[in-house]
Amino acid sequence: MFLLLPALALLSGSLASASQITLSHTDRSNPDSFHAERRSLLNKYAAFSKRHFNSTGQLLDIVDLHYADKQKRASGKAPLRYDTYWTGFIHVGSPPQAAPVVFDTGSSDLVLDKSFYNPKKSLSANNLNTPFDFSYINLHVYGDIYSDHVAIGHVNANNVPIGYGREDFDGDLAGGKLGLSFSTAENSAFNVKQDPFIWAAKKQHLIQSSSFQFTLRRNGKASLNVGDIDHAELAGPISWADENADKTFWRTSVLLNGNKIENAIVDSGTNVITGPNDQVKAVLDQLDGVWVEQSPDGTYQGRYSCQNPPKLSFTVAGQTFTLPSHAINFGYAGDKCFLAMGGTLGLNDWILGSPFMELGSVIFNYDTRRMGFAKAR
Repeated sequence: MFLLLPALALLSGSLASASQITLSHTDRSNPDSFHAERRSLLNKYAAFSKRHFNSTGQLLDIVDLHYADKQKRASGKAPLRYDTYWTGFIHVGSPPQAAPVVFDTGSSDLVLDKSFYNPKKSLSANNLNTPFDFSYINLHVYGDIYSDHVAIGHVNANNVPIGYGREDFDGDLAGGKLGLSFSTAENSAFNVKQDPFIWAAKKQHLIQSSSFQFTLRRNGKASLNVGDIDHAELAGPISWADENADKTFWRTSVLLNGNKIENAIVDSGTNVITGPNDQVKAVLDQLDGVWVEQSPDGTYQGRYSCQNPPKLSFTVAGQTFTLPSHAINFGYAGDKCFLAMGGTLGLNDWILGSPFMELGSVIFNYDTRRMGFAKAR
């Protein structure tokens, strides 16, 4: 008996670990996809704002809902190529089914395309007899909620809720999206008691820390680390932002080339940096070598000589990071490149998408509700 107890303790401790998977990315698209991305982003946060209002009776001030609804009625669907996102594979069910997903810090649910997950082929799938129906990006996503095994690397959590889409996503979201923001009634489309992946993994003692770490590199290995910090990815100290006061989204305040941006949302599910149209124009006007252009819908974006990219520097939590030139490039026409930053009409807050996260290594810690930022090797 005295030998058994230490052995059990050792076994329990060994269960808590971390896991790392590789993320992939391809070159970005053209300016038309940039406009579609901004429109999609507006739709995404309008849907969250409506859900928040229906749950609490309070309005989120992220978007102008009247403007967003008007734009949605006035424009048709413009599908986005999912390969402009950072994606990685998860494995779902028993036996495991591989699905490429967008890891989205701007939402909280796991939704899968029927082409990549079939609960009827999983011995561990459980139909929760609860439908879901919501708008996400340019998609009207609906279907049934199941619970099943979900694995990121070798961290395999049980009883994770999954939105099983009844329709194909038409390439907009790869095989689906795995939300990594805070799961609340306001930003979750699932009205179920089951915990999302990160909390399920923590409660099942599969990870030591409810944290995940993005290290996004175009030239080299890009990775997502779940359950702990991989210090081998870091080239310097971690600067920790203040505790996240928002219970719905990951937010932080930054300086962008000296311009103060308060409570910006960090959203890995979008491939642009955007904000209120006039505020973005003010930043663009300050950039050397950038031609500020206004599109027919009134939004602003910058163009620059591909041989002479502008400098975009973010100061966050006291540490300054300069984005690599490939992170700010959204595509090109001739010898001119399009900046991956532009204004969005109807948007009241800044959204810092994946180009911002290419500053180095970004850590999200649920336990402390804080984000950490460090330069990557």
